Amino acid sequence: MRTVVLGASGEIGAALVRRLRDSGIDVLAAHRSTGVDAYTGAGLEAAFAGADVVVDCTNVTTTNAAKAIDFFGTVARKVSAAADAAGVGRVVCLSIINAADPEVNAKFGYYQGKAAQEQAYRDALPAERLTVVRSAQWYELARQMMGSLRLGPVAAVPHMRCRPLSSDDAAAALADAVRHRPEHDIEVAGPEVLDLADIGKAIARRAGSPRWVVGVRVGGSAIRDGGLVPDDPTIVTTTTLQQWLDEEFAA
Repeated sequence: MRTVVLGASGEIGAALVRRLRDSGIDVLAAHRSTGVDAYTGAGLEAAFAGADVVVDCTNVTTTNAAKAIDFFGTVARKVSAAADAAGVGRVVCLSIINAADPEVNAKFGYYQGKAAQEQAYRDALPAERLTVVRSAQWYELARQMMGSLRLGPVAAVPHMRCRPLSSDDAAAALADAVRHRPEHDIEVAGPEVLDLADIGKAIARRAGSPRWVVGVRVGGSAIRDGGLVPDDPTIVTTTTLQQWLDEEFAA
């Protein structure tokens, strides 16, 4: 099986590439520095030649709805067209649990982009050639937020009630979806319902920095009050926040 991973330089893409290669799968790790730009379409058809599966792990850092919708929708359309031209059998798209729910994404531009991505893929590809793997938020997201929303000893993390998991566990679910064609889309979530702000505080306590972590109200009440929590996820991972912290901060 030959697999192309788009966005392979990102955290989840890199973890997926390692897992697939460890299981003996021939993987092309595709990103802009390798001459493949999923947004412009440059290099896609050549990269997809002979591929059985394409995995879309592309990402853009923005909270602007117009930018997110343009990026994710454009990538989905370009990837779908290139996959058709190259005769790729299946596309696997990484998305976010409930991001396509209008009540959840109404005030969160990034999630509107993910909703546009899912719709663009559904419009372009038949169901038997498309698998959407929707993940809950990763523990690592809180650390990322603290890095970008920090002023001296104070960092902010959005209140997001979710069922988080490690990015490595999310990569494992993606790898399974590549190796074993699922009959339906997949939802993967962690073992506990937590607030992302509390995860940030736990990380700060273990790291000793920042000194203060403040939870902020952004994105609307649905994000804060459980709209991101899945009713019945397909896969429930076992790595708790405490276990992830112990591994991340092991001496």
